Amino acid sequence: MPKFKVTVIGTITKDTIIPPAGTRTESFGGILYNLSALSGLGGKWMEIYAVCNLGYDVYGQVKNMLKNYDYVKLDGINKVRRKNNHVYLLIDRENQREEIIRNRVPALSFIQVKPFLNSDAILVNFISGFDIGLNTLKRIRKNTDALIFLDIHSLTLGIHKDGGRFLRTPRSWREYLKQADLVQTNLTELSMLSQKRLQSLREIQDFGNYVLTLGPKVLLVTLGEEGALMIYKEGKTCKLKKCKGIKVRGFKDATGCGDVFSAGFLAYYVHNRNLIQSLVFANRVAAEKCKISGVEGLAELLKKFVPY
Repeated sequence: MPKFKVTVIGTITKDTIIPPAGTRTESFGGILYNLSALSGLGGKWMEIYAVCNLGYDVYGQVKNMLKNYDYVKLDGINKVRRKNNHVYLLIDRENQREEIIRNRVPALSFIQVKPFLNSDAILVNFISGFDIGLNTLKRIRKNTDALIFLDIHSLTLGIHKDGGRFLRTPRSWREYLKQADLVQTNLTELSMLSQKRLQSLREIQDFGNYVLTLGPKVLLVTLGEEGALMIYKEGKTCKLKKCKGIKVRGFKDATGCGDVFSAGFLAYYVHNRNLIQSLVFANRVAAEKCKISGVEGLAELLKKFVPY
């Protein structure tokens, strides 16, 4: 079996998770969830490259953590003269989150990404929303044959002067989506793109069908406890496949589940190119993440799910 090369582009954050009850958790997050999950799921058949800017205040600590991740290469990690992104996540009893960000590393340049364009797949995860600019993304698309997986994530978040994040429809969102083969959102993010609260499956599919006219072949929508769905092209027809949510015993924290979902989908898809099986697999490993809080222990937790 050939080795697959997967590059993850985004930001590693310092996270303070504040639950409605219990002790706050200090951890690192962002694309660290993608990298940890891919490390556990990819096995020896995958090389994983992290491409990000890291603040000087956490650079040594994060690199030491990443050295313990199997098959993760650190060539694309760059130390910058700014403090690293620090995200405070305040979670209420309905699992809704308020997010506040302190500090910001600069966006990645095309020169930083260029050495990794020969990858089999490139996962662009908008952790901060300003991880990479549109022009850089366009240059990536123009200069690679890699499968581009785009997680919209914080592209739909604006930022107040005090660091508080708020939902908004991003400018030029259609141009971002045009550069991708696969796009992932949650239902709230998808509703922000449509500028309409999407509720029924018909509403979601109708807007999803429109998204696919922009260029992507697949739209993945995570639904939290309700599972996930996929709108995809089969020939000239757009189809919808839904996976039911998986009940998790010993639920602790859903932070990072979307990142584990994208990692799970890619880990399966680069191997067998089966969309339906990749969706089912991603849904399963994302549910498994809920059993732990933070990123520590995630790679080990997922090793039993290696899909090869």
